[in-house]
Amino acid sequence: MSRFIFWTGAINILLGVSSLFPSISSAISSIQPDSRFYVWLPGILVSYLGVLLILASRDLPNRASIVYWEGILRLAGFAVATRYGFFGEFGVGLGLVGIYDLVVGLTYLVGLPITLNRNVIALLLDRKD
Repeated sequence: MSRFIFWTGAINILLGVSSLFPSISSAISSIQPDSRFYVWLPGILVSYLGVLLILASRDLPNRASIVYWEGILRLAGFAVATRYGFFGEFGVGLGLVGIYDLVVGLTYLVGLPITLNRNVIALLLDRKD
């Protein structure tokens, strides 16, 4: 599980940094805002989450709650990205990012309790029991 978390963090960093380049971010979404701020801010935040995941993967038993909460955020990202990607005006690329978020989020939410032998409440509240 640590390896999976490490690589999803690395992909986060790659996606976040790639959003800083207009030619790459326009391939993901067909509509670009007038100000690059609205593309760069999420890209920076996604990169930060990637760094956080990589650090958490190095000591997973002690930092698992960070990854578990990230799994919940991924499900929220799935809902938003598929809504505006497949059913909105932002394009299929964003919808595919949403599908990726769903797979990763479910893997975190199902895999962490099994791997670490902890219940969901312990992971949510950062308890060791």
